[in-house]
Amino acid sequence: MKMAKKFLAVVLAGVLALSVLTGCGNAASTKTIADVLSDMSKGQEIVYKADSKLNGKAKELGEYAVKFAKDHEDEGEDFDFEELKKGIMADVMKDYKDKFVYIAETETKGYNATTQAYTLLEALYGGDDDGNINSAVVGKGKKPANVRYIGTATIEVEGETWRIAVVTADAEEVKK
Repeated sequence: MKMAKKFLAVVLAGVLALSVLTGCGNAASTKTIADVLSDMSKGQEIVYKADSKLNGKAKELGEYAVKFAKDHEDEGEDFDFEELKKGIMADVMKDYKDKFVYIAETETKGYNATTQAYTLLEALYGGDDDGNINSAVVGKGKKPANVRYIGTATIEVEGETWRIAVVTADAEEVKK
């Protein structure tokens, strides 16, 4: 218990120190967010690297999700996240079928890079499953590599700015 408290104290001190050094709102770059995520994930030995190609995918993904929600709202249907994930993999991330793919979003208004990174990290991996949206790698004796690539983009939705993130990781064989 003491070790857990010490670890939490160290992590929180690091987060606070980083928040002093990072910018606010939209000034957060993908590289800054990748650096913050890497610092937050040191305990799991996960490293995040900014990937400019994924920045374009994040923008495309955000636009796709907004259109998907609007189309389903217009048709009076309930929002089906499983259908959205399949569509994203088929239409936006089709070149990443052999990788783990994670998506997340966060508000930007009033959030500095550290807060955005923390919120994205919670959204990427904080759910009931591991957060991976690519069913092609699930249950295949694979795990995500510790080096993760991230792209982010901001989009405007009903007057609010959101940061969309897409993270990929190579699928590695689970060592026995």
